[in-house]
Amino acid sequence: MKNILVVYYSLTGNTKIIAEAIAESIDSEILELKPVKELKAESGSKYFWGGYQATMKIKPKLKPIEINPLDYDLIILGTPVWAWTYTPPIHSFLSKFDLTGKNMALWTCSQGDGIKAMNKLKKALKNANILGEIRFKEPKQHEPDKVKEKATKWVKKIILDFNAK
Repeated sequence: MKNILVVYYSLTGNTKIIAEAIAESIDSEILELKPVKELKAESGSKYFWGGYQATMKIKPKLKPIEINPLDYDLIILGTPVWAWTYTPPIHSFLSKFDLTGKNMALWTCSQGDGIKAMNKLKKALKNANILGEIRFKEPKQHEPDKVKEKATKWVKKIILDFNAK
């Protein structure tokens, strides 16, 4: 199997569930993006401030990233959806690393369908090689084991196709 990295951001744990299931199922490295100044997950204002930051395309400073994502053959990137787009920490990650030509697979977690956010993420990664995408709806609330199984099947198909190249 080629060198694979799962990169994600998660405030409430929904995206983390998927990231951990994916990484475990393919025995890959995992990188959780953490802003230096994190929103409080239990605060009602997280929706206001998170949505504001996402809409304004704010790039929060991230805690140090100890590995170089560019060293990996495939990056599997996951984000929650805030205000119909990907999160500010993902925006920071995309600004920090030039992912031109990188093989990538993408997933989102949201309360709705996440289509707009996925389209914005693909547009931001227009110079990358997108191998697949999937959207999850509130994994913690909708039978997490079934959602993990769906994520595992999806990523294994991506890996199978990728390794065949």
